[in-house]
Order: sequence, then structure tokens, then C-alpha cells
Amino acid sequence: MSLRRRSSRVQVVNADGVLRVWRDVVGHRTGNGDYLVVSNEAGIKGERFTVYLASGEQQPIQVRVVDSRPIVRDGSVQHELRLSPLERTSFGSHDATRGGDLEAE
Repeated sequence: MSLRRRSSRVQVVNADGVLRVWRDVVGHRTGNGDYLVVSNEAGIKGERFTVYLASGEQQPIQVRVVDSRPIVRDGSVQHELRLSPLERTSFGSHDATRGGDLEAE
């Protein structure tokens, strides 16, 4: 006897809502104010995200994907995303780690 479930565990209902998916990324802020991050998942140009910095010292930053391209890093395919902040006033000097890299969730 198979132990696999034959019916779906999830039922989709006609309703509006928000799906929040957490991704860990590592990157840095560029000279023009964009963020360049590496993620395990690709981004879609124009897609909007909320970035929560790992330092936790700053408010979340609203960004949109400007560019997404695959790269090979440590022998695996990852994705380099260029993120542009929607509000340019949300920058601070304390949004980076000791080495100058950005860590976010």
C-alpha cells in the first residue's frame, strides 16, 4: 500500500491576499544607491520586495528588481539581483556588516 496522499492538502479559494516568502540574500550597496545581492532564486524585473536588514537597526526597505541574471558561485547556479530602493531616503550608514556586505532576510 502506498503512503502517498492522493488528494491535495491545499485548497485555493477565490480571495485576495499576500504571500510572504522569506529569502536569505547576501550583497552590498552600490555607489549609485542600488543593492546588488546574490540569491538562490531568480527575480523578475519590476517585482517588488521588502528587505529586512540582518542588523535589525533600520526600518525595512521597499525595493524593486531592476535586473536579475544567473551566475555560477561555488560550483552552483545562483542569481545576482540588482535592487533599487523605492524610497531614496531609507539609506543609512549602518545597513552593512563589518566587511561592508549587506545581509538581509
